Amino acid sequence: MKNGIDLQTVLKELHNISGLRISVHDLNFNEIASYPQTHLPFCKCIQQNSKAKDMCIKNDIKAFNTAKENEKVYIYKCHFGLFEAVAPIYHFGVLSGFLMMGQSLDNEPNSKESALHNSKDYALDLSQLEEAIKKTPCNSYDKLTSYITIMSICAEYITLMNYLNLSDKNLAHEVKKYINQNYNQKLSIELLCKQFFCSKSTIMNTFKKSYNKTIIEYITQVRLENAEKLLSSTNKPIHIISDECGFSDQNYFSKVFLKSYGVSPSVYRNK
Repeated sequence: MKNGIDLQTVLKELHNISGLRISVHDLNFNEIASYPQTHLPFCKCIQQNSKAKDMCIKNDIKAFNTAKENEKVYIYKCHFGLFEAVAPIYHFGVLSGFLMMGQSLDNEPNSKESALHNSKDYALDLSQLEEAIKKTPCNSYDKLTSYITIMSICAEYITLMNYLNLSDKNLAHEVKKYINQNYNQKLSIELLCKQFFCSKSTIMNTFKKSYNKTIIEYITQVRLENAEKLLSSTNKPIHIISDECGFSDQNYFSKVFLKSYGVSPSVYRNK
């Protein structure tokens, strides 16, 4: 990774200051990093209703596009009365993503009652909604403005550190390099997305386009190649080799080895 504070730490510290959820989105508005990872109880409650969820998505997309057009932080209220903000992130002057902060009520006396009034028709469980509203952060508009100022500084930091600047070719290469170095660890698409700050569709499609195989296929290939070397050059037990090459268990290792090499690991070693 680059020198300086990593992206996840930036999001965590911004959350610690504001108490609000912070997330990073790519140009297709896909969330690629966040802190905390879970959504606000109010949002989770409301979005159980498909119509309300669709409203939230359209509202967010409109906000992303407004921030893109204005080239600065955009603060707004959602349909249900909660404040959110979006800041554009650039790489050498080219838009590369968005930083989002949300959600908060203002500290006016009737803000919670207003949120309940706006959302109760969409709630599947009214008591759950009422409880979620009680847990929703409340801030004065001045304090929200201060948080958003800090948010814009963080967006500039992310821009300077170029966390979102990998081209498709470089992304595929870096993913391949990471797998080669960490094949013996627990790997998943989700972990790689967090490592390279991109969505599942981006990382999977980019890798497949560059190497004509899926990420999972490549992970298995690298693990098998290293297992084959250990079988040929060491006397280590097969279950140890399986574990050292990152396979979840020996039976699965034997199954995929047989499929790839035509013989079991023990027969291969004897030959």
